[in-house]
Amino acid sequence: MRELRTRMQTLVFGLAALFAALILALANGFAYWQAVQTVQENLDSTSRLFNERGYDRELDILSSLPVCTVLLNHAGEITGVLARDPDMDEEDLIEAVEYSMHPEPDFLYTSRYVSRRQGSMITIVDTAEVAEHLQEILWGSLLLGAVLLVLLWFGTRWLILVMTRPIEENLEMQKRFVADASHELKTPLSVIMASAEAMEQDPQPRWLQAIITESEQMNHLITSLLDLSRSDGLKDKQPVNLSETVEQAALPFESLLYDRHLSLALDLEPGLTVAGAPEDLMRLTGILIDNASRHADPGTAVSVSLKREKDRILLRVTDTGEAIPAGEEERIFDRFYRADASRTRAEGRYGLGLAIAKNITTGHHADIRAWSHGGQTTFQVRFEPLSEKQKSRPSQTGTG
Repeated sequence: MRELRTRMQTLVFGLAALFAALILALANGFAYWQAVQTVQENLDSTSRLFNERGYDRELDILSSLPVCTVLLNHAGEITGVLARDPDMDEEDLIEAVEYSMHPEPDFLYTSRYVSRRQGSMITIVDTAEVAEHLQEILWGSLLLGAVLLVLLWFGTRWLILVMTRPIEENLEMQKRFVADASHELKTPLSVIMASAEAMEQDPQPRWLQAIITESEQMNHLITSLLDLSRSDGLKDKQPVNLSETVEQAALPFESLLYDRHLSLALDLEPGLTVAGAPEDLMRLTGILIDNASRHADPGTAVSVSLKREKDRILLRVTDTGEAIPAGEEERIFDRFYRADASRTRAEGRYGLGLAIAKNITTGHHADIRAWSHGGQTTFQVRFEPLSEKQKSRPSQTGTG
């Protein structure tokens, strides 16, 4: 996972950095193009001025940049000043002419003047202001780029951590699931192998009974694993009369609860419908009632209620007895979670029932939670009711 995160961060950071560099390069390129256009406009406007008016007198030129126009002889000496910007004094004028005689490459970040010759006439534009502006943009871009790189590095690192955390958690859950399943299968297999070896030495009914018992436990575990796998898949949903479905799932438990010295109390609001798979909703109800009956104190009742409250349909299964350990309210829905491993294994339970219930509720876009308070433990499933349009479709009650 660390290697995957490193590769993903490098890729995302590289693409983001490349995009940022492209944007900053385009911004600098556009600024340079604007500067070139500004200098060119000053040269063109001055040239047009003298083409229209001739060289008969000196003019003061109002332009966006300092500009001057002079006449030179063959030796490069100034024979006349045709125009100069009011901001240019004699020293600036001489410096501009000397520079124009030996110009540097026309690169506005570094050049001091840009000139244009027309015979003996030369027009010179002072680019100091433009160069300073371009340098400010360049240094600002470099600073901004450095800040962006730092932010991008830590931003992509955080983003990759957020993106890969569910993957890492899922992989960890899969590893834990495989390890737990292997552990649960290893125990009965060890008993079966040991009993088989014992039967070879001393054939007795107790060794055969041990094999049968452990085989039944393995069969129960494998069946639970298959149920868990099936509950992960989303089935085609249809309108389901949840009130009737819960009732049909709950009534067969009356005899089981009676054997455990418990009673069943139903409080079901009629006519409540949801979108779902009837067989899964019946399995969900059965899991919650069976779980409640195993933790309820003898002589108490397991209560099942189904009510519509505001914009949700709430299924609650409540028992009085053993409470959920503090802080374990979320963990009880993990696969193979058991608060008392020795007791639950002796009862043939593997901590998969509530995980199956969690998968079923997730597949129905519902949520399940549990809590203990005042000696009572409640499991609540919150469903979204059907819209009027959905109710127009044929309803199922789970009778199969």
